Amino acid sequence: MQQNEPAPQAMQPAMWPKPVTQLPAALVREFDGEHLEARLADAVRLSTVGEDGWPHGAQLSAGEILAVNATTLLIAIWPQSGTTANLMRDGRLTLSLVHDGALLEIRARSHAVAQRQTALALSVFRVEIESVTEHRAKYAEVLSGVTFRLYESAQVLARWREQIAMLRTFA
Repeated sequence: MQQNEPAPQAMQPAMWPKPVTQLPAALVREFDGEHLEARLADAVRLSTVGEDGWPHGAQLSAGEILAVNATTLLIAIWPQSGTTANLMRDGRLTLSLVHDGALLEIRARSHAVAQRQTALALSVFRVEIESVTEHRAKYAEVLSGVTFRLYESAQVLARWREQIAMLRTFA
């Protein structure tokens, strides 16, 4: 194949949809803090950049995320965690979750807005979305992402409601 000749179709890289810069309206509603009971088992993968340059993973529950609008989220996380340290140092993050049969990858930048909130002394970060990419296969549908089982769902739900109320004060 000569240098200026286009690659054969089979050799060309797969084309992903162009990222958008805001969340779908349905996802904003899912994270409005009003439907926590429906999301008791769902987790959102939060990835930050570790001090060593490697990805650092964590999980967020519905009680730790509040959509302010389609471009801004508030998240509450443990203050002594590696995730908090990474966000304080670097601010970049990726959220990954299943939505509408696809995997969504949300790239964003964050900054701390409060420390030691609620009885759990949570750190609060404002997350400004830079891109949302939908990864969808023509031959399959993504059914679920990370899920978990709560041991004491009534107590956790009460705590989530308190956390969401606290996050709303920063909206």
